[in-house]
Amino acid sequence: MGRPRRMSMEEDMFYRAVMTSRPKNPPSYETAMQAAVAAERRVMAMAAVEDQEERLPQYSSELDIEGVFMRKMEMEDTIKRAEYRDWRMVYVELRGTALNVYSVKKERGWWSSKPDAPNIAPDNPPWVKKHALERSYSLLYADAGIAADYKKKRYVIRLRVETDQFLLSCFELSTFVTWLDRLYAAFNVAAPIDERDFPRDYSIPRIQRIRFLRGQRPPPQDHLGRQPDHRRPDESDEDDSEGEGEGGEPPDHRGGGGRGPRPAEYPIMARLSISSYANENVDPETGKWLPEHGWTIAHDQLYARLCYAVLLFKSPRKSNYIVSRGKRWWVDWDSGKMVRVLPPAYGEIDVMGPWQVIMAENRRI
Repeated sequence: MGRPRRMSMEEDMFYRAVMTSRPKNPPSYETAMQAAVAAERRVMAMAAVEDQEERLPQYSSELDIEGVFMRKMEMEDTIKRAEYRDWRMVYVELRGTALNVYSVKKERGWWSSKPDAPNIAPDNPPWVKKHALERSYSLLYADAGIAADYKKKRYVIRLRVETDQFLLSCFELSTFVTWLDRLYAAFNVAAPIDERDFPRDYSIPRIQRIRFLRGQRPPPQDHLGRQPDHRRPDESDEDDSEGEGEGGEPPDHRGGGGRGPRPAEYPIMARLSISSYANENVDPETGKWLPEHGWTIAHDQLYARLCYAVLLFKSPRKSNYIVSRGKRWWVDWDSGKMVRVLPPAYGEIDVMGPWQVIMAENRRI
């Protein structure tokens, strides 16, 4: 192995100057982070190019339905009776948790070019189009039900949204059931997750639910029933033993005296059909008339109508909170007074509200 090369005087001085020299001030942040900043800028530029090429998914909601209704306003501004309470045709649109009400525009020349009038759906006439937006309601804290107290029309839905209460009337049972089902689904998803309740069970008819609630009470006592036999057991045993002769046969009571003979007990036979041919409408086991009923979608809709809740004009409110003009309010339904619940935004005039009472700071902490 050879001997290592000896450094020259210049190399030794350069090495000593490099190793022993110390800068007076630390390097600036711009100099130290220049490479990192340049790399970050390159990454951001590449991400911006990718974002321009990427397309956002289109918004879609399963709660998407629209139709033509007759509307009658009942209440405005919480407890104020509506000024105009006549029936007006409107175009109603349900988009997720928003209910939009439009005015209608009729095409007068539609009948001259379309002769197939009998095939037109009465709840969706093609000559009626939506025109201008009248009001957009939020379904948060809203309520709906069958207006059973309104007798002038057959299928009527009562809605309580924000500060208004109105009726919606349609002509077909299918439209009536479909809109109630979609409205209840929108109510269930409109509330915040922390404030949501379990959906109410509408699979059982209302009359059966009422009977179930009444059945939790003790049933009334039957005071007209049969009186119990208060004879002593020994007397009944003696009567039974005396009534039998030798060999276990009952004595002959035709000669009179004592109690009369017991009536013969005949078993109840099942009723049979008197016809000799096979009748499909008669149950072969009981012999009773049992016709076949074809269960159609109309029967399902009638059953669903029996299950949906009823909302009367004087029914109590679902909640004391409403959402109006994009803000949350607490309402006193007796006086109609509305108080803001959420704190005001920055730059807005501070108004005394219940948040200053409910969420007050504890000064002892």
